[in-house]
Amino acid sequence: MNKKLFTLLFFILIKQSICFSNNINNKNAPLKTIKCKTGIYIKNLRIDQANEEFSVLFYWWIRVDSIEKGFDAQKVKQIEFINSSNEVEITQEITDTILNYYYLTGVCHSTTPFKADYHRFPYDRQNLFISMENKNHNINEILFVGDTQFRNFNRLLDANIEILNGDQYSVSDLSTSNSTYTYNTNFGDPLVVGNDTYSRINFKIEISRNPTGIMLKLGLPLFLVLVLSYLVFFIPDHEISTASALTVTSLLAAIAFQWTINESLPKVSYYTTVDRVFYLVYSFIFYAMAQTVFTYNLSNGSQRAKKISETIELHSRWVFPVSFILILLQILN
Repeated sequence: MNKKLFTLLFFILIKQSICFSNNINNKNAPLKTIKCKTGIYIKNLRIDQANEEFSVLFYWWIRVDSIEKGFDAQKVKQIEFINSSNEVEITQEITDTILNYYYLTGVCHSTTPFKADYHRFPYDRQNLFISMENKNHNINEILFVGDTQFRNFNRLLDANIEILNGDQYSVSDLSTSNSTYTYNTNFGDPLVVGNDTYSRINFKIEISRNPTGIMLKLGLPLFLVLVLSYLVFFIPDHEISTASALTVTSLLAAIAFQWTINESLPKVSYYTTVDRVFYLVYSFIFYAMAQTVFTYNLSNGSQRAKKISETIELHSRWVFPVSFILILLQILN
């Protein structure tokens, strides 16, 4: 009896050892990377150029085409949109064990900063990025790729992205790219050794500005300012008070107008195309002012000086507009 009991206990011990060994091996086995096919559909967006932000309403989806036994959907659901100020809302979740796929979709209304480049304003183009990443699982566990089976982005030809800034902007290009991002910190977690690298998918929206409206609004006031300063070439030399009043008024009007334009732009340290146009206007107003003072002094001199003054006045009447147009075309190109 004791021999049978001993044999039974021996086999139980062997079985438990094998099970324990299998559990250890499973824990040490490398994690299976979950490949998430991702896409978005943008409904509308609004650009805030002064604060370098854009607000966007879009629908997103993630699909895992081949799920295995023990698939953990909670890992996939831990997503975030980089630098977005809004939480992700999940609207539908499907786990199909017959067709062997997992599907997750939702909606997001977010406000995201972007790095603007206004060197060519108002002929500028801006790149807006919507980037998705998993919050807690690195690239060894979660890999984001573009959904190639279905459209993973709006089609550019459809013109189906509604821009809530009137006709000032238009979408010029749409593209998707995969990337990785390494966080050079363990966020204070002693269990994390080294730096974690995460998979990231980027949806780029390239927008271009329609400069026609801005240039028309800009051109008419500046044209009137230039006309005022141009009139000094038709005022007699001795009427310096009238000529000075015209040029000073023109200069103050141009400065005030530039301040108004700059209120709608971020405070940048570099010159934009619009700034160059204003500086060109300032320089020609200064030219008109300096020419007025110079010819006034000549008119009070000898007959030869008076003739020189008249010659300068006559030549300035065509040098002023022609040279301004030529330099302006160079700036705009």
